[in-house]
Amino acid sequence: MTPAKDENIPAVSLGSPALLDKFDRLRDLNISHLVSLPQLVVVGDQSSGKSSVLESLTGFPFPRAPGLCTRYVTQITCRRVNQESVAISIIPGAGASTAHKDKLRAFHAETTDVYGENFARIFREASTAMDGKPDGDKSLDTFSDDILKIEITGPNQFPLTVIDVPGIFRTATPGMTTENDMALVRAMVERAIKDDRTIILAVVPCNVDIATQEILKLATDADPTGLRTMGVLTKPDLATERATQQVIIDLVLGKRNDLKLGYCVVKNRSADDDLSSLQDRDDAEKVFFKSEPWCQLESSGRIGIGALRQRLSGLIQSITRREFPRVRDDVQKKLHATEEKLKALGDSRADTMSQRYYLAEVARRFQDIVGDALDAKYTRHYLFNDSDLKLITRIMEFNDAFAANFAMRGHSQHFDKEHDGSSPSGVGQETEDESSEPGSSHFPELNDILLNRDYVCAEPQDNIMDCIKEVYRSSRGPELGTFGGSLLSMTFKVQTEKWERLVHSHTSAAIVLVHTFIVKTLKEVCHDERTRTELWDTLLLEKLQRAYKKAMDHAKFLLDVERNGKPVTLNNYFSDRLEHARGDRYQARIKKVGTVLQHGNARGWWLSQTALNQVALTKSGNVDHVCKKLHDILQSYYNVSRKRFVDVVCQYVVYHFLLDSEGSPLRLFDTKLVLGLSDEKLDAIAGEDATVMVERERLGQEVKSLKAAIKILRS
Repeated sequence: MTPAKDENIPAVSLGSPALLDKFDRLRDLNISHLVSLPQLVVVGDQSSGKSSVLESLTGFPFPRAPGLCTRYVTQITCRRVNQESVAISIIPGAGASTAHKDKLRAFHAETTDVYGENFARIFREASTAMDGKPDGDKSLDTFSDDILKIEITGPNQFPLTVIDVPGIFRTATPGMTTENDMALVRAMVERAIKDDRTIILAVVPCNVDIATQEILKLATDADPTGLRTMGVLTKPDLATERATQQVIIDLVLGKRNDLKLGYCVVKNRSADDDLSSLQDRDDAEKVFFKSEPWCQLESSGRIGIGALRQRLSGLIQSITRREFPRVRDDVQKKLHATEEKLKALGDSRADTMSQRYYLAEVARRFQDIVGDALDAKYTRHYLFNDSDLKLITRIMEFNDAFAANFAMRGHSQHFDKEHDGSSPSGVGQETEDESSEPGSSHFPELNDILLNRDYVCAEPQDNIMDCIKEVYRSSRGPELGTFGGSLLSMTFKVQTEKWERLVHSHTSAAIVLVHTFIVKTLKEVCHDERTRTELWDTLLLEKLQRAYKKAMDHAKFLLDVERNGKPVTLNNYFSDRLEHARGDRYQARIKKVGTVLQHGNARGWWLSQTALNQVALTKSGNVDHVCKKLHDILQSYYNVSRKRFVDVVCQYVVYHFLLDSEGSPLRLFDTKLVLGLSDEKLDAIAGEDATVMVERERLGQEVKSLKAAIKILRS
C-alpha cells in the first residue's frame, strides 16, 4: 500500500481559516454530543511522546509538572493573525450543573509569556476549576468531562485545531491514578475517535512492537477501513536495531500498513530538555533525518514536524469543507427534533393554572385524534400508520365478521334442508370466526369484564327435527294439530344457545380494540410518563372499567330480552318467510312424484291426477305434522330475530356504549373532566417531578446552543 500522495492534500485556501473558525466557535458551544463535528484527535499512551508532538505542532510548551494536562480533554486552536497571544478558557461538560457551568465559563486567562511561572499557575487554576472538589478535599483528582481550550495566535501559526485526549495507561500510580481511571481514560479515547468525521492521529513510539500497540487496536476498532487514521511515529532515535529501523522505514513508505493516510515520523526533544528552543528542536530534527538510515525517507514528504503539520492542516481543512453542508443539515434536524421534545413536555407546570392548561391541552389533542379515528380521517396524524388505531375501520371489520359468523354458525342446528338448502340471504359459504384482535390484547385490568375471549363458534349440527320433537314430547299440551306458544320460545332458546358466547366474545373484542386505541393514543399525546401514569391510575382506569362493564351489561340485557322474552315481531318478513317455507315444502313433495317437462329453455313439472292426490294427501303422524309446522315458524322467526339482534348489538353495544355516547370510554377524557379537577388532584396528576424539570432545562439549553450554532453557520 502506498501512502497518500502530496497532491491529494489540498492547499490552504483563503476561505479555510474562516471555515475553521466557525467550527471552533461551534466547539465552544459544546454541541459535539448533539451533532458530530469534523475534528483532529490525538491519541496515544502516556509515554508515547504525544505531548511533545503537540508542542512541536503548535509551538505551545505544555507544562511538564505531574498531573497537569492529563485529566481532561484539551482543545488546541492555532490561528494566523498579527498579534501573538495565548488564551486559556474552559468549555463546560454537557452534564455539568448550571452553577459549575457558570463557574467554568467565567474562567479566562491570556498571556504572551508561556514559559514563566505565571503560565504554570494559570494551568493549575484551570485544573482546580475543572476538578470541582470543595476546598479542603484531599481525595484523588478525577478525570473531567470539561474541555480545556487553548487558543494560540501569531503571524507564523498554521490554521489548525487538534483535540488532545488523556493518554491511556496500564498500571495505576499510587496517589495519582486508580484502576477505575484506567477504564475511564480508555472510554474517553473510544468516545473521542468513534465518529466518522474525526481524523485519528495515533501516536506510537518507535522503540516498541508497533503491531501490538493498544492505541492502534482502538483506532482500528473505530476505523476498520483505516480511511481516517494517520500514524505518527516518535522517538526514532531509540530504535537502534537495524530490523526495527527497517520496519519504521517500511511503514513510512507505505509498504506494510493498512492506514490509508499513512505514517509520518518525527523526532522531538527529550523529556528532560528544558533549555532548547523550538527552532533548536526543528534544526536538530532535520540533522537527525539526514543521517543513515533515515535519509532514505527524505523524498517521502513524511519526515519531520513541518511535513506532519502541513499534512494535518490540509486534512482538517479538507474534511471541514466536505462536511460543512452536512453539519449544517444535521444541526437543523437536531434543532427541530429537540424543539419537538421540548414542546411535548409543555410549559413549566409549577402552579395550578399551568397544570390545568397543560392537562387540558393533552385532553384536547386526545379528543382530536379520537374524532379523526371515528371519521376515518387517517391522513391527519402519523399515528394512524398503526392499523390498530384506524378505529372505525377495525370496528367495521369486527362487526362484519361478527354478522357473518352469526349467520353461518349462530344456530345450534341447521334448519331442515328438505325445503331450504341455501345460505342465509347475503351470506357466503365461508367465513372467519372473528377478525383478528389488535396486538396489545392482554390487559389484566380488564380480566373481570371480558367474557369468552377465546370462544370459537362450532358448525351447527344436522338433527333439528329430532331436537324439535324432543322439546315437543317433553312439553306438549292438549292442543290438537297445533302447539302451545311456549314451545316456540323453548325451541328458539335451544336454537340460540350459542348467541350468548358469540355476543360476549364480540363485545370483549370491541372493548379490547377501544382500550388499545386509548392506551396508545394517550401515550402519544402525553409524553410525560409520570403524568400519564397518574392520569391513568387515579382518574381514567376506574371510569373506563365502568364504561366497559356498562357495554357488557347492555349486551347481556339484549340477550335476555331476545332469548328469554316472548317471540314478538311486527316485521312482515316473518310471514313472507313462513309462506315461503310452506311453499318450499309443497315443492319438495312435487319433485318426488312429478315428471320433469322440458320445452325449449322452459322447465316444469307434470303431475297426473294420482300424483296430485299424493301431494295433497301426503300422510304424516300428528307429531311429525306439528313439528314440521313448528320448524317452519321457528325458522322464519329465527331469521327475523337474528338480523334484528345483530343490528342492535352493533348499534347499541358497540357504537353507542363504546364509541359515540357521552359516557363512552372515548369521551371520558376531555377538557370538561380536567376543568372539574380539584387543585390537589390536579397537582397530583400534572405536577412536575424533579426529573421532568431537569429534562426541560437540558432540552432548553440544547435548543439555545443549537440555535446559536445555526447563527454561526449562517454567518
